[in-house]
Amino acid sequence: MLKRWSAAVCLAAICLAAAGAASAADLKLGFIDSERIFKEYKGTQAAQQQFDQDVQEWNVQAQNYKKDIERLRVELEGQGPMLSDEKKIEREQELQSKLNQYDQFVQSIWGPSGLIAQRNEELTRPIVAKIKTVLGKIGTDEGYSIIFDAADGNIVYGEPSFDLTDRVLLSLNQGE
Repeated sequence: MLKRWSAAVCLAAICLAAAGAASAADLKLGFIDSERIFKEYKGTQAAQQQFDQDVQEWNVQAQNYKKDIERLRVELEGQGPMLSDEKKIEREQELQSKLNQYDQFVQSIWGPSGLIAQRNEELTRPIVAKIKTVLGKIGTDEGYSIIFDAADGNIVYGEPSFDLTDRVLLSLNQGE
């Protein structure tokens, strides 16, 4: 929380310094709400559906691992007393191997650098690039000095006429 406020104070100081260096007429500010853009942009919605489908497939695979593990446990518990020591050790090793495979699978999907993080990056990178392109065009064409993102919490109030979110969404959705 402290870092957010100190960043806001630094940002305000920079803006004031820039305003002092340039006349008020030369400084043009705007802001967007990137959270809203991600919620309402059609391209993001399609990417979210693809992401959800991928996660659902990984969940099914994880459930299949769990079923195999549970089946092996039940077999081992039911047949354990009748198995020779050698067969019992073999089944326990098989169960342990399945548990290790499951753990590796979970880490490969849901771990810090797992497939979920990679897929999220893969799906959001082009969306962020499109947003930046639209903002760059608006900024250049209309002479904006700075365009902020209200979603990060540094803008606690903004004059509605400075909000470019609807324009960005319109441009993105028309490009689809």
